[in-house]
Parts: sequence; structure tokens; C-alpha cells
Amino acid sequence: MTQQSPKTDDAAVKALVVYFSQTGNTEQVAGAIAAGLAEAGCDAVDLRPIHEVTPDAWLAYRLVGLGTPVFYYREPSPVRDWIKALVPRPEPVPMFTFDTNGGNPCNTLRRMQKFLAKRGGCVLDSFECWGYDTYPIYLKSFRKWGHPSADDLARARAFGEGFVEKARAMHAGQDVPEARYDFVGGRYFRLSWICRKPFLDRFFPKLNLVPPLCIRCGACAQGCPTGNILMQPDPLFLNQCIHCYLCERICPTNAIRCDWRFWTRKMNPDVPQAESAGS
Repeated sequence: MTQQSPKTDDAAVKALVVYFSQTGNTEQVAGAIAAGLAEAGCDAVDLRPIHEVTPDAWLAYRLVGLGTPVFYYREPSPVRDWIKALVPRPEPVPMFTFDTNGGNPCNTLRRMQKFLAKRGGCVLDSFECWGYDTYPIYLKSFRKWGHPSADDLARARAFGEGFVEKARAMHAGQDVPEARYDFVGGRYFRLSWICRKPFLDRFFPKLNLVPPLCIRCGACAQGCPTGNILMQPDPLFLNQCIHCYLCERICPTNAIRCDWRFWTRKMNPDVPQAESAGS
């Protein structure tokens, strides 16, 4: 399938790179791609976290990129919600997507392309690389230590450099093929549908505060990628949790605790029970 954009003599390309990042992996890749876009001659490149980009902001750009980590075999809800809220474009805009993942992105890029097309985003290409997976249940596997590496970031920069030519070709009215993604079925597809918010809310560990240990430093609230934690003055957990458990991992006094014993045994059957006991 190809996509055309109305022919124009204006060769100026202003680019927007939007990203959602929990631990900084995706942010690093976004920065590298943005550097590549600038190197290839984009007239301006705006690099912004997703919560700073309003639904109509993308209308001002002629090249847009969107990046995400992969949570539970799919893009996390802040990314889906952002796409669904976008103001539809009057004409297609060349886009790229990218993700960081700890082992299996499943159909994340395919699904993002489908959602973006409904808003006028034409995804021409995508970039993927591993990111260090800090999820608590993976004690021994799927960690991807050292990623994104220097080589990963160099590839990301080269991807950005190469994408500008595709965007210019589309704006010049040339036929440019859209990206194509093989459908991933089987076990991981089923898991991507099962592991959505209602299931996670019910079956995954709850966030428990141990008040005597809390020093009210606010690290959990500042680090929460969705603003789900308010300090009043103790941490108050709202209902926008995406079950990333970053707050548990960054608490300096271990005041936020979750019982991971069931899931670590499930995901790491060869690890001795004492090691997989969790907090």
C-alpha cells in the first residue's frame, strides 16, 4: 500500500518527536533519532515527552515520530490515550514509530500504525531496540542488560537520518510505501489481550505503603510516569496506575512494597523460592 501527500514546492520539514518513557530508555532512543533528523537537514526538530504535547500540536508539523516502551506486550495506556485524542489531520503526514522492549513487542507497532492512520498519520517506517527491563518478575531472564547500547543509539540516529528522505518524497507527491508488520499470534497475542488494566488491577500486586518507613521525599510521585501518586503528605495512590511498579523500585526506604511471590515463581520456575520471594 502506498500513500501520497499533496505535492508542494515547500521543502521545509519541521519535525516533532514525541515519546513516553518510564526509566529513560525510550527517551535516549528518541534523542538519538531526533539528532539524526537534524543531521539530515530538518529545519526544526522538537523533542518532547508525550504529556507535554497537546492533541492539536502535531498539526503544525510535517514529520512526526512517536516512541514508546512495551508494557505487557503492547503500548502503555498513556500512548494509546494520546493517539485517540489527536485532532485529525486534513491531509496525511509522514510518520515513524519506535519502541524499546525487553524481549517481545508482539503487535505493538502494528497496532499503533492502525490507530494513527485513523487520525491522519501515515507510518512509513519504524525502529526497535532492546531496553533494559526492570520489571520485578523477571529475575533472571528478559533483562537485556546494557541496552539501549551505544550501537543501538547509533542505529537510531542513522534511522532518523534516513527517514527524512522518505518524508520529503511523500510531501513531493511521490508514492511512498507504508510500513508493513507481520501479525504475531499465538501465546503472546493472547497475553497482550489478557494483560489489560481490568486484569492487572485485579490480579497483579497492589501498592502497599509502610507508613513508618516513608520519609515523604516525593520520589515516587515525581517518578510516576502517569501522575498517579499524590503527596498529601503521605503518598496517595490514584486509579491511573499502569502497573509499571517504578515507584516500588525507586523508593529509597523500601516504603512501597508489593508481594511478588506468586508471579516470580510463575515466570522464573527454576529460581529458588527464597530468591523469588519479592518484597
